[in-house]
Amino acid sequence: MLLLVQLFRQKTGNHFPQELDDIFFHLLRKERHPPKNLIQDINMFRFTPGEDNEGGYSLLECLENSLYCHSIEDYLDNYSENNNCRRAMAPLRSVKYLEEELEEYSHIDERDYSVISEAIKEYPEHTGIDIVNIIRHLRDGKLNYEIHDNDCDSSWATGNLDLYDMDTTTMIIYKEELTLNDKCINSIEDFLDTHMSSQLKPINNNVGFIWLSSSDAASHIYGRLILKQEPYMNENYWNRVGCDIFE
Repeated sequence: MLLLVQLFRQKTGNHFPQELDDIFFHLLRKERHPPKNLIQDINMFRFTPGEDNEGGYSLLECLENSLYCHSIEDYLDNYSENNNCRRAMAPLRSVKYLEEELEEYSHIDERDYSVISEAIKEYPEHTGIDIVNIIRHLRDGKLNYEIHDNDCDSSWATGNLDLYDMDTTTMIIYKEELTLNDKCINSIEDFLDTHMSSQLKPINNNVGFIWLSSSDAASHIYGRLILKQEPYMNENYWNRVGCDIFE
């Protein structure tokens, strides 16, 4: 309120009117909250950087340079290798990364925005913003989905999920747009809320999801959210696309 009074005096040369003071004071005292949807989306990017499992976590992870891993089966069949591909999911992809990785774009050093923009479109990986937007569309009841429980699949070569000692619960998000009923929306929220919260203090990296993208752009599936099983962080965990600072 003092700032408002000072600005008024500086701009007009007059004292702030008492009748306006009575109006603005009560307005400024009101506590403002962002919309619930915005708070939920921001929470999907919740993270605390740390050098070890107990000192940090990232709610959303992805796999960097993991080949042919698009399902929970793929993940478990190459469990050790995929663990070494785990990365904290950064919101945005950096220009520096494009310069280093997309060498076929010869004009990228000239900061040709159209070329960079085209490169981003052609690059197959989703950014964190993409994933949260997909999840938001799902939460709004506009995308089809399935939740496969831990014990629902016995079709693998071994036919015994217990051998993997892992919760295989998976949420599959489809590209099919439709209007879901309240029961479906509640099921989605229960799945997300259950695995976004933890009773551990401080929270460790067990909390949250690993995003497995679909196999190709033509797929009818956006991707899958699988559960993180352990707080494992490899040495490159925070070295994520978009995490680096580039000027």
